Amino acid sequence: MAFKLWLLDEETIYEHVFERYTQLEGQSGKLAQDLGIQDRRGGVLEITFEPSGLEGGRKKKRVRRRNKASSVEEDQNVAVDSYHVSVGQSISSLRSSRDNGNSTTGYVLWSTTPFFINWLLYSTSAAPFRLGSQVEVTCGSSCEGHKLELPRLVDLTGADRGKRGILELGAGISGILPVILGNFVDTYVSTDQKGILNKLKDNIMENLSQLTRKRCISRSLRLELPTVEPVGDADITAASLPSKFTLHLEVAALDWEKINLQDKKTHSLHPELSLIGETCSSVYVIAMDVIYNEYLIDPFLKTLKQLKHWLQTTYNLQFHVLVGIHLRSQEVTTLFLEKAIIEYDFTVYDIVDQVIQESRFNFYLIT
Repeated sequence: MAFKLWLLDEETIYEHVFERYTQLEGQSGKLAQDLGIQDRRGGVLEITFEPSGLEGGRKKKRVRRRNKASSVEEDQNVAVDSYHVSVGQSISSLRSSRDNGNSTTGYVLWSTTPFFINWLLYSTSAAPFRLGSQVEVTCGSSCEGHKLELPRLVDLTGADRGKRGILELGAGISGILPVILGNFVDTYVSTDQKGILNKLKDNIMENLSQLTRKRCISRSLRLELPTVEPVGDADITAASLPSKFTLHLEVAALDWEKINLQDKKTHSLHPELSLIGETCSSVYVIAMDVIYNEYLIDPFLKTLKQLKHWLQTTYNLQFHVLVGIHLRSQEVTTLFLEKAIIEYDFTVYDIVDQVIQESRFNFYLIT
């Protein structure tokens, strides 16, 4: 069964937060009681993503038992590819008071991101993000039966003619989202503070082989399409192949405290953002575990507000945001939702799904 959306407002915020943290308390014996670092023991992490990642081996077995035609239908619903990534991280930089202006959380991989990848690609309940479909919305008796049309976040089939992009905020050093989700979109822009970018680029380049479905071009990574073997007397380059087989991947600095898209003179400072507008018809902003203290909330929401206004008014893009939160401080989660809904006037939905509710994470869809 697909996930549902609970439309939050200034009254239901508190009911939602109370219920979610009550659920969390009831599972305290099953869930890790830590800050959420994926693994603090090693400098290099080896992580595998595969169809059995969240729900046992059931999907793999179903595919093997079905005939070829049925398997194709199954593949359109749930990802069947596996991925293995090596992530270099720096525990010493995390603990440093000097690195990156004392903003050091991005130097390690946090567990929200691997959980999100597993859920998005392999959980049957996340199908609306893979297929693009209507999702049931609840917000009390007045909204019973209401549905929200979601564009695809990822296209598993490669057959959809729509151009989709992902803009990642607060990417950190891991680079695993672009090398995995980049297989299923046309443009991916990964952003963070300037001091994080070199390690982020290193990890992306280390795992570029995981981009198995796309040819990657990138100005920031200095990647060009290779020349394809000539056919007959014709010299055919990869650039002449259908654009659906190409991923435009960029890494860029984006400081939430300094971004100002209202000033047209500053647009030239963000060519990667313009790239999304010029090449895509829909964009999802993805932000995993970037809301962990109250000081980040306003800069983050101001950035979202600017991005939404600019991408919609300048390029007429469909604009959606997915925010993943590791449930630590109940006060921080409440404050984030209060400000997003009341002060910044965003429409915020809680993604209601059993797999998520059995974890330490929560995901919000913002429009």
